[in-house]
Amino acid sequence: MRARDLAWPCTCVRLDATLREAAEVLVHERAPALVVVSEDGHPLATVPATRILAAALPEAVREDPLLAAVVDDSLDDTVRARTEILRLADVLPKRPDALTVVSPDASPLHMATLMERTDSSVVLVVEYDDGRPHVLGTVDAAALLQHYL
Repeated sequence: MRARDLAWPCTCVRLDATLREAAEVLVHERAPALVVVSEDGHPLATVPATRILAAALPEAVREDPLLAAVVDDSLDDTVRARTEILRLADVLPKRPDALTVVSPDASPLHMATLMERTDSSVVLVVEYDDGRPHVLGTVDAAALLQHYL
């Protein structure tokens, strides 16, 4: 088995996508992370679903998590509104984490070691054709664990 065999196809999104568009991709694909690419298709970042969710939370709740325990559903509309206004470029760190990218021929052991070293739960499988990237998909830790079972 190689990375190409374990890769889960994914829809890549660009930095100008709204959090709502990003969330729709994550939910539709039941993906562990979102793959963000530049206009020319080069991978820029993998974004866990939790980061999208956290960015949509109102500031008051992020500053005081106990507030979320005492308010009713009244802030749900605020969360929805934030997903429509904010873009990925607004919420990603200026210096994103190093990408964990492997070739389609990477072994499961190589991917597992890379995940451990970078503390990432997902690797990107990218094939380059004439210098142009083609994201084949992602391999997450659960897929690797399943491979070893």
